[in-house]
This record gives sequence, structure tokens and C-alpha cells, in this order.
Amino acid sequence: MCNYVVYLLISFYSVKVVEALSGGIFTSIPCTFGIQECIETVTQKHLAEFEFGSKTFGTSGSNTNNDGRTFDNEAFISRMVKKGYAGPSESKLENGNVIFETKNPILSQEECNYFIDVAKDTIRKEKEADLKYARTVEGEPEWKRTNSDLGEVRLSNLPPHAVTKLRDLLANELYPILVNRFNVQNLAVYDGLILGNIAPSKSQPVHRDASLLTLNIALSSPEDFEGGGTYIEGLENSDGLPLLISKGKALCHSSSIMHAGNGISNGERWVLVLFVISQNDVQVARRAHAECLDHIDKCRLENAIAAIETGLQDSPHDHVLHMSKGQVASMRGNEQESIECLAKAAALYPPSHRGAMTLGKMLESKRRPRAALRRFESVLTQIQDKDLLQQAWMPLKATAWDARVSAGRCALLCAEVEAQKNPLALRERSWSKCHLPAAIERLETALMFVPGDEYIISMLDRAKELFYEANTFSTT
Repeated sequence: MCNYVVYLLISFYSVKVVEALSGGIFTSIPCTFGIQECIETVTQKHLAEFEFGSKTFGTSGSNTNNDGRTFDNEAFISRMVKKGYAGPSESKLENGNVIFETKNPILSQEECNYFIDVAKDTIRKEKEADLKYARTVEGEPEWKRTNSDLGEVRLSNLPPHAVTKLRDLLANELYPILVNRFNVQNLAVYDGLILGNIAPSKSQPVHRDASLLTLNIALSSPEDFEGGGTYIEGLENSDGLPLLISKGKALCHSSSIMHAGNGISNGERWVLVLFVISQNDVQVARRAHAECLDHIDKCRLENAIAAIETGLQDSPHDHVLHMSKGQVASMRGNEQESIECLAKAAALYPPSHRGAMTLGKMLESKRRPRAALRRFESVLTQIQDKDLLQQAWMPLKATAWDARVSAGRCALLCAEVEAQKNPLALRERSWSKCHLPAAIERLETALMFVPGDEYIISMLDRAKELFYEANTFSTT
């Protein structure tokens, strides 16, 4: 794997932080947006989404089969992330940190194939329409990609007969399951997707969905593809591999649990994903963060801060909000505040490696290799070599590779400093003797994925040389 590809997979956020700190390239637009305005904005958007969703897909409140219906716990396989790690919605839901998988299929083989066929036909028609539109509109941005171009279709764009089937499925099966498992009322699917992955496909970045609850129904059998599945970040008692569910079965969880779809290397994988909200919960933290990102994109940094503070009022321990606060601080040139925000985000949510990796790279750029090394080591401690499993989530492999190389480089820098301060004639190099073996092992592991990489080989040779010197002195 090319070093630069791996680095880009992991360090995009880090690069943006360093650019902001070093260049001062961002100019903030004066604030016209406060906490009250943010609350009003997100409330209006929530009500509009719920109104659209209820008209299109119905609500749990309109389901007469819901009343008095019970579910046996034995009907589900339950997995969980640690309490406090399931995001802002965890406290609003019963079992907010639990991922439920139905033991029996929700959809039959024929129903799964029906939705795949409908999705393929809709994508084909949308591509034809997109092509006609592109021919008639001059200056269409090349970077603007549609759902059909991505191989997916929005549920609200399906033909009426498919939407009717979804309404029936929701009323008779899915809404009752969600009400029972999460004890939440007045639900509506505001939209969703049928996702088609044709090999080879890339893994998604880890993310949260823009909803309260997420339903994921496998339309393809695991035998139809290689790879795939849903990666759940921070899953307890897990081998770190993505979850694969059988055709027709459903996976449901709080949308604020960090997760990602895993890419496939062969075959086709189709998934029906439904995004569910509740009329009773505006989800201020999640929506305020979306407002923050929009303001960052438009360089309205004061407005972005107001949106972040709105979100933190609702969810003060949300690591995503603290990460974005650190990003805004770096864009404003406030290095110390950025470091503090990143450190807090990493402490609040250890399963995410982005905060620790970004902070480590910032500290390394400021010539603080020991402090940076501690951050990279914390990432490797969390991963525990799960990335070395053959079917491990590819972004996890990339993160671990980057952390090993970065940790090895920082250890080497520290050993070089010790060598300059402590030549052989003075005193023992205790730090090098203690830390270089781990650095050598990490660099050797990283080299397995990029055999012949001259940069890693040169670091590895120098680390072995310094370790030899340290041990030679101690025995003379």
C-alpha cells in the first residue's frame, strides 16, 4: 500500500489543522448567528423532516398493530458499545448503546430481490435523466455527484408501489420493533437509501447517521460478495471485524453510534437503510453540529462556534462537537485551545482514533516527539493488533499502519536526542534501551505492508543501530 494513500486516508483532518495553524489562511465572517437562532433553525428543520417523513412513509403513531404488541428478547442478537460511547442520543433512548440484530429475516428472498430490482431500475432512469440534464445545462460542476452516480437511490425517489410496500413493512414490522427495543414514540422514516456496492468498492469513513435510529436490512446474501458488513466502532467483546447479517435480516441501533459500511472486493452487495426520527426529539446536538459544519464550509467561524456551543448545551460530553471546536480553534489560529479540545475529545471517546492521531501529529510538528509518541501509543493500545486480521476494516488497517510508523518515528527522534546528550563516554541511554524495541517491532510490522519502502527501512536501520549502541555501552 502506498504511503501517501494510507496517509491521506488517515490524516486529512490533521493536514487541515496544520494548514490553519501555520498559514492563517482562514478569514472569519462576522457572527450573525447565536444560540437562540441555532435552536430555532434546527427545530424548524426537524419539524419539516418529520412532516415530510410522516406523509411519505407513515408514523409509528398511526400503526394500530403497535398497541399491546410484545417482542421476546430471544428474537434478537444483542451487541453493545460501552455506556457513554453511543453519542448524544444514547441518553434519550432505552438501550441506547445496544445494537439489535433480528434472528429471523424481516424480508423474504423474493422481497429482497424485488427491492434490488426496483433500485437498479430507478438508478438507471435517474442516470439517464442526469445525463440529459448535464447536456442542457452549461457549467455543471464536475464534482457534484448524484445519488444515482454513487450507485444508490433515495427511498423517497422510488416508484409509488415500492413506497407503499415500505409503508406496510414499517407499520407491520419495523416501527413496532423500534418502539419495543428503544422505548421511543412517534417515529417516522424521513428518508433512506438502497445502497448498491459493486466490487471493488471502498469502505465508508466512520460516521453517524443524520437521524435518531438507523435500520439496516441486508438485501444480499453474504455469499454474494467478499468483504462487506457494518463496522461498529467501540463494539465490546469484539474481534473488530465488521458485522455480516444474512439476507433479509435487520440491524437496528442508535444513529449516533459510530459506524461504517465495509467495502467489498468481489461481487455485489445491496442494503436497505432507513433513517428514523421522533417527533418528540429535535436532536439539538446532532443538528447543531450539522449547522457548525455548514458555517465552517462558508468560513463563518463565529457562527460555527455558536452552533457548537448550542450542541454542547445539549450534549456536553460529545467528542464530535469537541473535535469540531478544536478544528475551528485551529482555523482561528488558537493553537493551545485546539490542542485542549482534541485532547478532551480523545479522552471522552477513546474508540475514535482521529482525535489522538491529529493531536499526535500536531505535537510532533511542534517538536514534542515524546508527547506525540504517547498519543500514537494510545491508539495502538486501543487497536490491539485487530488490524492484522485478514478481514479487518480497511480504514482501521490504515490507521494502525500510520500509528505504527508515526510512533516509530517519534521514538527514533527521542533516541537521537538522547544519543546527542548522552554519548558513550558519559552515561547509559536508558530511554533508548526501554523504548526502541517496541519502535523496531512497530516499524517491522508496518514494513510488512509496504515491502521495500526506503523511508521505513532507513528508520528501522537507524533504530537498530541506536539500540545496539545503547546495549553495547551498558555491557562495557
